Amino acid sequence: MKKVDALGLECPIPVVKTKKALEEEDVVEVLVDNDTSVKNLEKMAKQKEYGFKVDKEENHYKITISKNNDTKTTVEEKHKNEKIMKSTIEDITFESPKGYIVVINTDSVGHGDEKLGKILLKSFIYSLTGQDVLPEYILLYNGGVKLTVEDSDSFQDLKDLEEAGVKIMSCGICLDYYDLKDKISVGEVTNMFRIVELMRTANRVVRP
Repeated sequence: MKKVDALGLECPIPVVKTKKALEEEDVVEVLVDNDTSVKNLEKMAKQKEYGFKVDKEENHYKITISKNNDTKTTVEEKHKNEKIMKSTIEDITFESPKGYIVVINTDSVGHGDEKLGKILLKSFIYSLTGQDVLPEYILLYNGGVKLTVEDSDSFQDLKDLEEAGVKIMSCGICLDYYDLKDKISVGEVTNMFRIVELMRTANRVVRP
């Protein structure tokens, strides 16, 4: 069994280190100290159909991932895991986008006046709602995650796009940084590993 010490590391580093360890060993034990890493490792294991088990230690989590899916989980452990993992979990299929995606990493676009930049970004997102072909995903990171709260000028437009079938995903680390994790009101929380995966496999990436 290979051991990965990812204590103090933010995603996607624990996921990347674990994936590399699984290239060498069939069973990997990972130590992490934040819920986001636990959720992302579980998603990766499910997508690969690997066995997954999480144990809560005093101040960290010990995760065991097995390629042979022989990490036995009792009913009691399953309920414990579900309690630990209780939060919104995004789609774990990791399918490549079939359409185009929009990436927004700021709450103001262009160079020059910031107030004008905010007006232009609002106009850009509103214009998306009127397109004949809607994006499949809208990915938000850094300042872009500020658009997902209810008092954002673009909140209703993003809500309309979501209701029309657009998948809206915000970077969890960015939400934490801006203290918005509990204020996000549209879309789902994702991680940078998933954002890179989507951008890498998309047919087209559109940025304002």
